[in-house]
Amino acid sequence: MKRKLLIFIITCIYICISGQLDREHWFAPMFNRTNLENNYQSLYFSTGETAPFKVDIFHDNQIIGTVMISRNNPAKFDILNSETIISRQNNDLFRPVAMGLYAKGEKPFFATLRFSIYNHAEIQTSKGKAGAGKEFRAVVAPIVARNHILNFMNSIMATEDNTNVTIKGFDPNIVFADNISRTEINFTLNRGQSYIVEGSGLYDSNAKGYIGAKITADKPVVIANGNFNGQYAADTDLASDILMDQGVPEDKLGQEFILVRGNGSITSNMEKALIVATQDNTKVYLNDQISPSATLNAGQFYLTDNSAYKNQGGGHYSMFIRTDKNSYVYQLLGGTDGNGTSPLATGGFNFIPPLSCYLPRKIVEIGRISENEYSSNNAQS
Repeated sequence: MKRKLLIFIITCIYICISGQLDREHWFAPMFNRTNLENNYQSLYFSTGETAPFKVDIFHDNQIIGTVMISRNNPAKFDILNSETIISRQNNDLFRPVAMGLYAKGEKPFFATLRFSIYNHAEIQTSKGKAGAGKEFRAVVAPIVARNHILNFMNSIMATEDNTNVTIKGFDPNIVFADNISRTEINFTLNRGQSYIVEGSGLYDSNAKGYIGAKITADKPVVIANGNFNGQYAADTDLASDILMDQGVPEDKLGQEFILVRGNGSITSNMEKALIVATQDNTKVYLNDQISPSATLNAGQFYLTDNSAYKNQGGGHYSMFIRTDKNSYVYQLLGGTDGNGTSPLATGGFNFIPPLSCYLPRKIVEIGRISENEYSSNNAQS
């Protein structure tokens, strides 16, 4: 968990923060395939405003709590009913459900959802109104191991009533959790409702088949995408982690990106970039390349390896990615170099904003940056 907070800070220093200062924030729900209990879920709020103001938290269009925040006074809101944001029930899949959270403040603020199950934790970072849109590509990590606790997962949350959504462009051989074959998914949501798509990591067709799926809505929606749990680095049943973040619509993308290596060693196979194209004939260049590493059509992806990170000296590594058309870039990273802990159990999944960023360039305060509650081997932190 701490590896994601560290990269979050470093990223803020010289690009733009992967969270948005805004008056409204949404968090789409997730599906937990591990069957481990949802131990802790909390919303964290912070702002640079000196005068205190309130933030209301909603579930199913009803206020479930209110916090007061100001500069140097961030707030944490514990989500007592975990089923509002994380489900373990198959009957919550492939139908509209009253899940997801929404926060509205009187002034702009930052919001993150920090959550955990036993031995695993992750963050969804809200992009505010910039995260709401009508066209997306779903991005999940490739699943290397075949394990029933691994999955791909994507949820869509409506911001307005009578929102019609279509998902297509995925592998028709995918084995979805309800065992119904599909070439296209269509549904209608009202404000505050969500729809969760999920498939197990047991099947070869599910390993990469949902990466780049096209999501289209006739009114703004927000999405969550990733793996709960995932394993992208090694074929092992002994290690995995939650890989999850909030996506952004295609009109908020760009063509130049910088990644700072996480805590994984350069030989760990944990430190990668996942690039997904939104247009045909998209060329991908790494660092100072003249010839592209890959040419992608819309919905296709390219996964770098550890060697793509460039040694900047002093043990610091970074990667510069350039595409000739707007693309998604997600960072896959490790939380440890393997000294005492297997890096394979410490994966992370971060949406990387482009250098031409729609997000703020000045960060006044990120509340409780080192905090996320979790349980691990009977030790709580």
